Amino acid sequence: MTVPRRERSGPPPLHPLGLAAVPVLFLFAENQVQQVTLDALWRPLGLAVLLAAALLVTGAALFWDWQRGGLLAALVVGLFYSFGHAWNLVGAQLDDPIWLADMYLVAGVIGAVVIWRGGRWVRPANAFLNLAVAVLLLFNAGRVAEFALGSASPIGDARLSPQAGLDASGPRPDIIYVVLDRYAGAPTLEHQYGFDNGPFLDELENRGFGVAREAWANYFKTALSLVSSLSMDFLDTGRFNATGPAAFDPIHRALRDHLPVPVTLTSLGYEYVHIASYWEPTATNADADIVVRYQDITEFEAAVRSTTLLMLLEAPQPPDLDPETIHFPTLARETTLFAFDAVEDAASRPGPTFIFAHILVPHPPYVFDADGSLPTDEELRQRSEQERYLRQLEWTNGRVLQMVDRLLDVPEGERPVIILQADEGPFPDGYRLGGADFPWLEATADEIAHKFAILNALHLPGVEPAKSGLTDSTSPVNNFRIVLNAYFDAGLPLVPDRVYLSRDHAHPYEFVEYRRPAGD
Repeated sequence: MTVPRRERSGPPPLHPLGLAAVPVLFLFAENQVQQVTLDALWRPLGLAVLLAAALLVTGAALFWDWQRGGLLAALVVGLFYSFGHAWNLVGAQLDDPIWLADMYLVAGVIGAVVIWRGGRWVRPANAFLNLAVAVLLLFNAGRVAEFALGSASPIGDARLSPQAGLDASGPRPDIIYVVLDRYAGAPTLEHQYGFDNGPFLDELENRGFGVAREAWANYFKTALSLVSSLSMDFLDTGRFNATGPAAFDPIHRALRDHLPVPVTLTSLGYEYVHIASYWEPTATNADADIVVRYQDITEFEAAVRSTTLLMLLEAPQPPDLDPETIHFPTLARETTLFAFDAVEDAASRPGPTFIFAHILVPHPPYVFDADGSLPTDEELRQRSEQERYLRQLEWTNGRVLQMVDRLLDVPEGERPVIILQADEGPFPDGYRLGGADFPWLEATADEIAHKFAILNALHLPGVEPAKSGLTDSTSPVNNFRIVLNAYFDAGLPLVPDRVYLSRDHAHPYEFVEYRRPAGD
């Protein structure tokens, strides 16, 4: 293909390259609260610029003119990257994205014809677009640079000291830590959902688990809970004191940094295998020896796709999901299936192994029916939020038991420690209406119980759960204290199973202790 030379009198049409980069930079800046580093940005940004460059060369070759070719490339880039945003604005009126795709096709054909015909307006249009896109590019690049500077600031000590005084002379069983996101406790499932989860908990007990049937989370959000659990202590409010839209940045970075539990276990000779989730804060950890990750696309790349014409390839989710639900179900489903398999595979590694897996089920999006099939869009729309949740929960129960059976299918002396824990429960209905502004300090007792009651179960081979200190109300902050005491004589006192409310998403570190009502 022969490409024309640019006419000297016209400005070089560089705007298609910037126009492709701006949506990616904008989306990253808008969603920086879910990011920890710039790693997730580079691939979609590079692909966007390469796509725009290819379109620019193709357009110039078709029209034998860089100026009109640049406008054609800009038209295609603009239509491609704006489709998902347009659907978010008009989707409720059109019902089916194919209607919007047809409108975009018509607009694209008309625009291409106008550009092909050209005129005196072509060069001024290119000059204007160069300037306008440059301004947008600098603005959004500045926002990303501001995030990068913040993410580079230290959170705490560069390296923690391991827990002192441990006796590592005895057996070192594998320790498998599986966090099931938003797995509600039995009381919530019974009283709020009308679902009896007793048979599943009985099955865990039959396999040797101690189950804290009245367990509550210590905090209301994943990062808060997991940093506390992996620190074996409550959070230091002086260390985390940010507010506003980016308030979760420090705790997200801390979750990927050195934490007492992995530091201690690696010092004892454990190999740390980290099963990455699609949520960036648990995609890796500073102490991990091996990070196993589903290799298709990251959460951010999926988010970029959901704003483009590629969203037509995804099955749409119902519009009434809670406001934190991701809208790329294929990534959620494939990563979840991969994670369970990866845990089972990692357990066969030689030597003492610590496995951490944050698996986002029964957390939405709802991509598993009770039998493991992918629900159709029509099925999801016909079901209530609670029914969708319960069907995904039932599949989760079956897959967890399958995983547990495989992990325990070894000689008795080689059976691992297994911690099955939720980080938080599902959000109450009021949260789906109020979103991040939901005032937790004004929530009702039922709403708080809905959110904080969770699954918490420990398999402690060779140790009686009750004698280890496990009770019906043991919370995650004590899980690793129990494990280190049972197998390494750590002598760590168990801390009170406290529950802390945060004011709201913008003020997550304004902790107020909540006293559970009697009987909860």
